[in-house]
Amino acid sequence: MGYLSSFQQRILECIISLSKECERPVKSNEVASLLKVHPGSVRNAVSTLRILGLVESKKGPFGGYVPTGKALRVYSARDALSTALVTSDGSPSRISSTITVCLTDRSITLEIRDFRNKLFLKKGRKVVVQLGKYIVEGVITDSDRVGRRVVVLVKRIVRARPPIRASSKTKISDLLSLMLEKKAECALVLENKRAVGYVNMRRLLRAIMETWNPDLPVKSIASKLPSSMKALRFLRMGYCHFK
Repeated sequence: MGYLSSFQQRILECIISLSKECERPVKSNEVASLLKVHPGSVRNAVSTLRILGLVESKKGPFGGYVPTGKALRVYSARDALSTALVTSDGSPSRISSTITVCLTDRSITLEIRDFRNKLFLKKGRKVVVQLGKYIVEGVITDSDRVGRRVVVLVKRIVRARPPIRASSKTKISDLLSLMLEKKAECALVLENKRAVGYVNMRRLLRAIMETWNPDLPVKSIASKLPSSMKALRFLRMGYCHFK
């Protein structure tokens, strides 16, 4: 669920759990009450989930929101990843010679040794680090003076997928459909076969919701290529959340 904000993920998790528990569509005020937020905020988040094909709306007095098969498959895969990373009782689990994982209250903590030898981006205490086939976003909670050992509270784990490539003249709506089909988070924008910018899924959805003009060329909303070599390496792997 890399292209969803943390709030949208909470909304979707709530809809999935309530629909399973109640065996019926879930209403926005039920989700709002459980998460202690305004029902309007829930409806705004659900509009994005519907565009992504993760939630369907059922009309009528017994209507509400239901998760799609796609949403259930995505969360099953995410839970399988968490199970592979941690032991069932939450005790530390060694998954490589340099990484130890611990799960506490649904939060995953990584202790990474030889940290300086890995590809990473750091801004303050926020960090993005490549761990094999996965990219981890999180907050550093502890480290030694030379950075050989770093403890990270994980906020997001995504599978690294190469970005798709699109002409700068491609319509926003067409690129959104292509990225959903390819399950890509990131797209490189090309002119004369040369990358001139990039677009992530979140920016595409925001453009559609704010401008209501999906026929604009994708170049009009593309972000500039990052200037650092490390960030460019992450971009080539499909990671594109630099701001």
